[in-house]
This record gives sequence, structure tokens and C-alpha cells, in this order.
Amino acid sequence: MHYYPPESRITPLTVIRRERLLPVQGQVLVRPGETVGPADVVARCQVPGTMRVLDVSRELHLRRDRVAGTIRKSPGDAVQANEVVAAPGGVLGRLRRACRSPVDGKVIEVREGLVLIEEAGTPFELRAHLKGQVTNVMPNRGVVISAAGALIQGMWGNGGEAEGVLKLLVDSPQKPLRNRSIDVSCHGTVVVGGRIMDEKALEQAVEAQVRGVIVGSVSADLGPHLESLPFPVLVTEGFGSMPMSDPVFALLHANMGREAMVTADTKTRWGARRPEVLIPLRAEDEKPVEEPGPRLLQVGDRVRLLRAPHVGSVGTVRELPSLPRPVESGARLPVALVDLAQEQSVAIPLLNLELIR
Repeated sequence: MHYYPPESRITPLTVIRRERLLPVQGQVLVRPGETVGPADVVARCQVPGTMRVLDVSRELHLRRDRVAGTIRKSPGDAVQANEVVAAPGGVLGRLRRACRSPVDGKVIEVREGLVLIEEAGTPFELRAHLKGQVTNVMPNRGVVISAAGALIQGMWGNGGEAEGVLKLLVDSPQKPLRNRSIDVSCHGTVVVGGRIMDEKALEQAVEAQVRGVIVGSVSADLGPHLESLPFPVLVTEGFGSMPMSDPVFALLHANMGREAMVTADTKTRWGARRPEVLIPLRAEDEKPVEEPGPRLLQVGDRVRLLRAPHVGSVGTVRELPSLPRPVESGARLPVALVDLAQEQSVAIPLLNLELIR
């Protein structure tokens, strides 16, 4: 049976290459071969502001064919917030309401009683977010940074990026992250726990000013609260009460005390992206392997199960039957026989498997 399963990277040492791109064209500040740290600025740009339309006719209660003489700005003129853009002339005009700019910016167009103002741009600095070497520069757009290190891909993240020292607050992947375990020693760190079941732990993490949180699962009820947090939260297994998988916990435990980069952005459609933890390491004793491309599922592969009753369990593919087999639902589906640590091999539909590499 030939099947390309979805993949999850959980590897102790690999070559990590990540693009760092500006939102709009700007200036790249580094050159190929330079070594950068997570906080180093590698590029900067000016993000254009939004467009604002002033309806002078409505503001001054004048007909559109009589508005032109009241407008005091021309295309290309700079304006400041609350500056008069249009006002009637004469003695009576001083008593009437003036039309003022709502923002700092520049007048782009004046036509038929309407004034188009572009809000002043916002300076944007792009940081490396990864300790490594610049291997490629895309003029005016960004860079590619390469490093050797550990890589863990998660299932969901609330957005944002952060760097900090890994701090495990539990001794087992089954144990939840408790608010009482988060204290002043967690300030500026990325804390790790088995799962989060209530808001108290998150509130304590905000008070302790942690840089980020990594857990196996979170309660679905906490979704709205997670979106408002000032730090990234990365979930390795999904929503519910699942423990963190053993391979993920073991890799995080092995790198406790090292600096980690958390990217909690999640995209599920075009340009799909999964949240991830990057842990730069020195590749002195072992040569890091390149990030591989998709491949067929094979006997001996380590897989994670994605559906109940074995959701989150990790096992090894023992056999790939050539013919479909009956499953619990009564349907006949292509399956893999997977050896789990707790029991005999179980037949799992191929669609319910994720390859761990």
C-alpha cells in the first residue's frame, strides 16, 4: 500500500533553514555569511498606513459643486492629526465647523469634495529570531538563516514569536501546568508543561512575564483567552486533555536550560505553516541531517495516532497490509498495523496516522 502520510518533525539534530521576510519591500542590513543572533535586526522597512477618506461636503454641509473653494490642501501635502483640511472662508466661515485630518499623513487625491489621506507609515524592524548564519539574501525582501539544532513541530499556536531559556515545570508529560509552579524564577523563560486545563496557570504566566508556553494540549474553552495573551502558546498535540507525547517531552527535557525559539504562527491553507520550537545546537559530535521531503509510509516508521481511542499515542509500523481491512466503524479501509507500548499491535486507518521524523 503506497501512502504519503502527513508529517511532524521531532528531531534532535537537523539543519534548520528559515526565511525571514519583510511585509513590504525595504532594506536588508546583513550579508551572506554573517552570523546573527535571535534579537539582531536583519532588515527594516516602512509599512504603509491605511487610507482615510474625508467627505468634506458632508462635514461642512455644502453641495459638492461648492466644496472646492474650501479645501486648503493639495495632493502631496503633509498633514498632521487635527489639522484643518477644509473650512469655509469669510467672517461667517469662522463660526462654522472645519474639516480636520484624523491622522498624520499625506494627501493623495482631492476630487469632488473628497480628500484621500494616506496615514503615515510605521517603521518595522525584522529580527533574525534564530541564532545561525545568513546563507542567502533576497534584495529588498529578506534573508534565509541556517542553523543546526533540534526541531519540534506543534499542532496549534496562538501566534507570535519569542525566545527564551527552556524551563520544564513538570516531571511527566501527563502532568498539567499548575499556577503554583509558575513563580519569579520563570521570568523571561519558555515554560513547559503537560497540558493546561484552566485560566489560572495562564494568568500566573502573564504575571510572571514568561516569554512563552509549550504544552501538549489545552482545554477548548480557553481558546478566546489564548488569543489575548502577550506571549506565544504552542500546543504539540491539540485541544482537549491529551498529555504531551513522549518523544516531544523527552526532547524538551534533554534540552532543558538551553535557549529555544518559539514560533506559534499557524496557517492551514495556502502557504501552510505549523508552529514550531527551534533549539540551536553545536553540531560537533554528530553531523546534522537535512530536512527531508515527503516520503511513503514504511514498515518501521514511528507514527503518532490522531483519532480516539488512541489519540496522541506513538508507536511503530509493524505491517502494511496490501488489502483494506474492516475497522470499528464497519468500513473496510487501508490500514497499518502499529505496535504500541501499552498493548498488542492495533489496526489503524492510514488517514489517522502522522509520520514522526
